[in-house]
Amino acid sequence: MRSVRDRRGALCHFSRVPQAMLAIKKLWRGQAAVTQSARRMFSGASVSGKQTDKLGPVTWSSLALAGVVGSGAVYYYQSEKDRLQTQSKSTVTSVGKPMLGGPWTLVDCDTGRAVTDASFRGKLSLLYFGFTHCPDICPNELVRIGDVLDKLEIDKGEVVPLFITVDPKRDTIAQMQAYKVDFHPEFKMLTGTREQVADIAQAYRVYFSKADENDDDDDDYLVDHSIVMYLVGPDGEFLDFFTQNTRVEDIAAKIKMYS
Repeated sequence: MRSVRDRRGALCHFSRVPQAMLAIKKLWRGQAAVTQSARRMFSGASVSGKQTDKLGPVTWSSLALAGVVGSGAVYYYQSEKDRLQTQSKSTVTSVGKPMLGGPWTLVDCDTGRAVTDASFRGKLSLLYFGFTHCPDICPNELVRIGDVLDKLEIDKGEVVPLFITVDPKRDTIAQMQAYKVDFHPEFKMLTGTREQVADIAQAYRVYFSKADENDDDDDDYLVDHSIVMYLVGPDGEFLDFFTQNTRVEDIAAKIKMYS
């Protein structure tokens, strides 16, 4: 709403500009009429020198007056334009954070029990979506998250890393438990039904799709998915995100700002 009010405020200032332009046009028309009158006067060769002396000063005075007033209007227009441009440059309009996150329910593979977004309130959470059969990208990202945790100079457990599968068909509780041993011990591995996984993926705008949609019975497949880490605050609100190209040092520094 703030950005809308700013634009309306700007429109209120700009409403003065057409008035200035109208005044300038009127002055130009008046100046043109006076100029034409002067031309007709000076073009008459039979006009006596006395008549010329009488009419000449009036004509040039009118031209001078029109020029002064016109210059003032132009100055006002230019000053108002410069002021509005300066105001526009100095005003920062916040578009807010992306609408990401929301309530969700999954299964904690450590306990086999249902957990929700509320289960991790009071701490920062770092979410990553992937699957255990991912050949290289997911393992690399999980290692990077582990490196981030090691760099953070905060109490253990203040940041909870969550690995959320996008392949619930193959990523059972047992599969996720076996996969976890290769990564940082603080990881929470979460799975769920197709519907539950789809819900949280939609909440965070995560894209995922089976690479070969025509072969549903084959368990040997890859899953295309977004490669993004999501930082969620202690109140459950989305704070920031990090891509595959974000350095570990930069991720750790940003998390420290929120801790």
